[in-house]
Amino acid sequence: MTDGMTDEIFEEGITETIVTTLSAAGVPNAAPMGVIKRGESLFIRMYPGSRTYANVKETGHLVANIVTDPVLFVTTAFEDLENSYYLPQQDMPPVIKDAYAWAYFKADVQGTVKLSTVCSKILKTRVPRFSRGFASVIDATITGTRLSILGQPGKSRILDDDILVRKCGTPRDIEAMDRLKKLLGLSA
Repeated sequence: MTDGMTDEIFEEGITETIVTTLSAAGVPNAAPMGVIKRGESLFIRMYPGSRTYANVKETGHLVANIVTDPVLFVTTAFEDLENSYYLPQQDMPPVIKDAYAWAYFKADVQGTVKLSTVCSKILKTRVPRFSRGFASVIDATITGTRLSILGQPGKSRILDDDILVRKCGTPRDIEAMDRLKKLLGLSA
C-alpha cells in the first residue's frame, strides 16, 4: 500500500535503496535492497538468514532510504555502517544521514516482504541524472553478494562492470568499485 508521498518516491519496477532496520535490542543495520512496485503494491525480496530479515521478523518495520552514494551501497552490502551515518528517529529505525528521501514501512513477512507505508518524506530535490557508472556499481554490488552461487561467471561480470565504471563513472563511482573489488579480493 502506498500514499501520495510514497508514490513520488517509488516508480513501477525496482528502486534500489538502502534499507535500515533495528533489532529488538535497538541495534541499527543497513543493507542495500530493491523496493519493488507493481501497481499499488510494494514489496522486497529478502534472504532468510540475513540480519535485515531477522530484524524485520522481530520488529515488523523498516525504512527504505533513497541515496545516491555508490560507496554506501558497497559498504552496506558487506560491512556494518558506523553510527555516524545514521540519523536516529523517534519510534522507528534510523534514516541514512545523506538520504534524498525515505519511507517508513510496516513490513509483513510472507515469503516476500509486503510493505505498507507508515510515513515518508522527501528531504532533498535535485535534477535527476542517470549514470551508467553508478548503475554498474549497483549491478556489480548485487553480483558480489551472490558470488558464492555465481562463481567465476560472477567475477567476470564484476570485472566487465569495472570497465564501464572506469569509462563512464564519477570519481565516487570509481572509488566504490575499487572498494568492492578489494572487499571481494578481486585486485583493486
